[in-house]
Amino acid sequence: MNLPVLAQSPKWIAIDKPAGVSVHNEANDVLHLLHRQLDMPLDKLHLVHRLDKETSGVLLVAKDVSTAAKMAEQFQSHQTEKIYYAVLRGSLPISSDWLEWNQPLSDKAEGRKNPQGMSKDRVPAQTQYRITEANQYFSLAEVRLLTGRQHQIRKHTALAKHAILGDSRYGEPKYNERMAGIYQTSRMFLHAAKLSIVFEGATLNFAAPLPQEFSKLIRGN
Repeated sequence: MNLPVLAQSPKWIAIDKPAGVSVHNEANDVLHLLHRQLDMPLDKLHLVHRLDKETSGVLLVAKDVSTAAKMAEQFQSHQTEKIYYAVLRGSLPISSDWLEWNQPLSDKAEGRKNPQGMSKDRVPAQTQYRITEANQYFSLAEVRLLTGRQHQIRKHTALAKHAILGDSRYGEPKYNERMAGIYQTSRMFLHAAKLSIVFEGATLNFAAPLPQEFSKLIRGN
């Protein structure tokens, strides 16, 4: 399996990670696949950031330790811009204005019974969103992260009672199972669409096209 390459240089590579492919700790994870695809030593490849296994979209991998450290610092200091798209359960009003979910969240993987986590563990979290398209069943949300809590988008949408379609951790299992049967897809509908990062004085912009299955759910084609 070859991973779709969005752009690359001698120091980094940006890919469009498919849903269902882990970024690490599996025999066919991103690093092992790139190791074979690029014919590079595995220890030369370093994840700059991470995406959940169930999430598709832009993923940046460094080709040396120094580049990884420089790029990771941009993420840690929130000097990057990340745009996601998510198909949410239910119909929400379309808006060109950014709205915000800002319930405090724990920085741990939680579950559907308490997405916020224990009160003592909660820290500030900000997720901006706007609904770009909707039908009577689903809404397509453009999402911008202002903080970087674990599963932040997944938790905030669940707390808003509009969980991401196919989210097995925070969504309703029976609903997801029914939708998977109707639409013949069991993926989680969260996609990292755009990433901007400053590296060595230049702004790098990456974009991964919206997966076809997202359009099919929203537009029927």
